[in-house]
Amino acid sequence: MALIALARRLLLCASAVAVLAACSTPPSRFYHLDAAPDATPQDAARPGNAPLRTGEAQRRVIGLEGVKVPGYLDRSELVMRAPGNRLVVKEFDRWGGPLDEMVTRKLLRNLETDLPGAEVVGLPLQRDFPLSQVVEVTLDRFDAAEDGPAVLEARWRVFDQGGDRLRRLGHTAVQEPVAAVGDPGAVADALGRTLDRLAQDIASALR
Repeated sequence: MALIALARRLLLCASAVAVLAACSTPPSRFYHLDAAPDATPQDAARPGNAPLRTGEAQRRVIGLEGVKVPGYLDRSELVMRAPGNRLVVKEFDRWGGPLDEMVTRKLLRNLETDLPGAEVVGLPLQRDFPLSQVVEVTLDRFDAAEDGPAVLEARWRVFDQGGDRLRRLGHTAVQEPVAAVGDPGAVADALGRTLDRLAQDIASALR
């Protein structure tokens, strides 16, 4: 009986330690990528693959493929760079959704803002619709050093004739300062600005 009582006390102590450890774990913080500042609420609310509005069938329609992100970013946590070629995963600082989807959504909205009169839709579409051009984007880097700026490196392609003829190959490499160096929220803001500049480069090629 003494052994049973001792085992129960040890189990209770272990449970108490586990509860205290859980209580001391800091809460996770979540970040998102804002749309272009001058995007209208109507544009921001419309999904990229939603049916086009009445009378838009004759408009210039640009399709944006889902943006590809590098494997080291294929996770919910923010990733930052440290000296010695190290990657630091911020366990309690996370994106508010899949990063590739957030990047694609922001880029789509920015392109539509930068190209007035054009309709930019996410691919694949839920229904057949003639496309004027198609854009493909691959991110090679999208992060910030713990003591440095936010960096974006991207390769992109523009196709004419609904995606059948390559029109332009492009490469964008930009940096944006981080307002509070090493702060995940400031890093997210700066990364959003690098996407603004990527959208401007692609929009210039589409004009």
